[in-house]
Amino acid sequence: MTAARPHPLFNALTPGSSFHQYKLLEQIGVGGQGVVWSALDQKQNQIQAIKFNEIEESDQGEADDLRDEHQLEKLVKLQHAHILPVLEYGFDNQIRFTVSPYLPGGTLTQKIRLTPLTIHEIVRCGTEIAAALDYLHDQDIIHRDLKSANILLDLRHSCYLADFGLARSISTSTMAFHTGHGTPPYAPPEQIQMKAITPKSDIYSFGILLYEMFTGQLPWNGKRQLSMEQLNSNQELPDPREFNESLPSLLADILRRVTSADPNLRPPSTGEVMRAIRHIFNIPADSVPIGKIDGWLVRDEDLEELLKRAFAQWKSTDETYNLGLTKFALVNLERKKLNTDLFSHFMLSQALTYGYNDDRWWRVVRNPSERLAVSSKLLRKHNEVITGRVVAHLADDPNMRSLSDGLPEGMTTALLDTGVKTENVFLRREIFDGLRTLTRPHSAWGDRLIDAEHAKRLGAFAREDSEFGDTTAELIGHLRSASAVRVLLKQADEERKIAALLLIQRAAGSLPTFVPSNIRFRLTTEWIVQRLIQEPVSLVGAYALAFLGATLGVGLQAFVTYRLPSLLDTARITDSLQQGLIVGAIFGLGIFIIRVVMERFRATNAVLRLLVGTVVGSIVLNIAMLIFHLLFLSTPPSGLLITAACLLIALTFAVSSLLRWRLVRMLLTSLSVFTAIMGTWLIHTSYADSFMDLTPIFRYDYAWSLTDISITAVGIALLIGVFGNLVNLSIVEE
Repeated sequence: MTAARPHPLFNALTPGSSFHQYKLLEQIGVGGQGVVWSALDQKQNQIQAIKFNEIEESDQGEADDLRDEHQLEKLVKLQHAHILPVLEYGFDNQIRFTVSPYLPGGTLTQKIRLTPLTIHEIVRCGTEIAAALDYLHDQDIIHRDLKSANILLDLRHSCYLADFGLARSISTSTMAFHTGHGTPPYAPPEQIQMKAITPKSDIYSFGILLYEMFTGQLPWNGKRQLSMEQLNSNQELPDPREFNESLPSLLADILRRVTSADPNLRPPSTGEVMRAIRHIFNIPADSVPIGKIDGWLVRDEDLEELLKRAFAQWKSTDETYNLGLTKFALVNLERKKLNTDLFSHFMLSQALTYGYNDDRWWRVVRNPSERLAVSSKLLRKHNEVITGRVVAHLADDPNMRSLSDGLPEGMTTALLDTGVKTENVFLRREIFDGLRTLTRPHSAWGDRLIDAEHAKRLGAFAREDSEFGDTTAELIGHLRSASAVRVLLKQADEERKIAALLLIQRAAGSLPTFVPSNIRFRLTTEWIVQRLIQEPVSLVGAYALAFLGATLGVGLQAFVTYRLPSLLDTARITDSLQQGLIVGAIFGLGIFIIRVVMERFRATNAVLRLLVGTVVGSIVLNIAMLIFHLLFLSTPPSGLLITAACLLIALTFAVSSLLRWRLVRMLLTSLSVFTAIMGTWLIHTSYADSFMDLTPIFRYDYAWSLTDISITAVGIALLIGVFGNLVNLSIVEE
């Protein structure tokens, strides 16, 4: 016979998912055909516990009873100081659910297993549960599943009866149920025999519960069931003194009477049982007072004490202790009422561990070094989910990205180790991207932080012709891992090897010396081609605008210096336009070449770029001015003024390309063009022996005032400087 599969809704219960008004946190219990989840009540802003039970088809009659309005009202309206209230109770697609307050003290089972209970603790808890059971029976309700796991504790260790998933009204039905319901070690014989269930059945279970509290275990350690033994023999409950000789002999007599096979021989109430137990231990009734309604509400002072103890345990375990998501959510919910200043590091650690309100606690811990310290401790746990969360926060933090020394070596090594070993490709890429963002590039090729295994794995990853392979190649270049490059050089796929090496070269700015010269030549060629053709729209736009600016500038010069008197003469306009288009095309090309060299090859040495850009650009600018003077002025230039002016303009465009601010670029280049125009004209007029000597960039009428020439030069300079810098040519990746 195969086991029944869980209801599909159970599979949909995941952390962070919603059920009605509740946001689920974590599964905190499981048993039988049900599960218990903690959840945030988004309407009441409180932490609750929700138990989900599957309703089997064979239990449809029972489900019909539970749907009875009178039965539902009786369960919801229960009011007792030691009964955990049912806040909501209903059905959803063959699933029965009950909602109760979440108690952070755990279950009585957990407390019993953790440490032996004192006599006073047993008497106090027994008295509290007895009062709750007697109240239930007075309301004509039988619990039917009394056990230590259904006794919950608050932070003051008061006990509360919980889990009414099997509770039934006597007036509705007292028919027994099969052993799949309830918990066998606590079940009375009448339950097993499918006979009627009465309040005496709960009293029997209470006797087993008392035995468990006094001895720390179930009868025969749960391997045998007392009720089954009683059906076949005269077996009685074992003597609790077998485990604790200091217990009085009368205790065994009391517990055996409570767990009698005959319901008629059991005491009439659990309150009477506890009166007898208090008597044999000589404990006055007033020393174990019953609490008050709403005693299950978490007090601020208790929550603060929980936080202090958790913090102390966290520190004593080298910051590895975890509070638990539900308890952390409870503390986080009440953070405004608590003084959490002293515990902010602990709270950040827990928030990152569970991914709960971690953005807020990251902001609370403002000091970057303190954030690093918490993150470093968490990385030592080698938990992939936590590692991914930590990396995401570090990479998104501008303070972390701007650290002068980058991440500490220990954190870098830990992240790299996780990245190369994990099978989670998403986490691996997140770590590799994070390492590039958070670490400073190494200054020389080597393997200071990378061992042989890491290098082997990185090289293998870089061989992949994929986005992740590209990410790995860039990380190799960033870390300058020579060993990883050696692994990659053994790649059989030549195209992939070249592509990966290009990415490494771009990230590092160079390649190790052992890379063969033939590969270097091919890489250099392909790299240059890539730089020249990437993002073609920006290339076309940059040249078009440089061409437009130069055309308008040269055209303006030709127009204002034209000798025909009529301002709108057709020949004047046509000639100016012709000069502007021809000379502007070449002059704009010179500016464009300078900017391409400077902005498209940023990985190359800046001095080399300045030299190449200035020289090549000035040559093209000189050609433009030579054409202007030969074709349109019919006077070949003499002297070196034009060459010097073109060199000044080219150098200024090259230097300004190193600057980040575009407006500053425009001002500097406009100033250089203005200086070249005015400077060459002033030198010409001051030192030239004749009209043909020391040719300036542009000629003006000797009768013009310096102001007229300056205004014209400003207009030309602004057109060339502004339009020549409007489009950014840098590659976005850089």
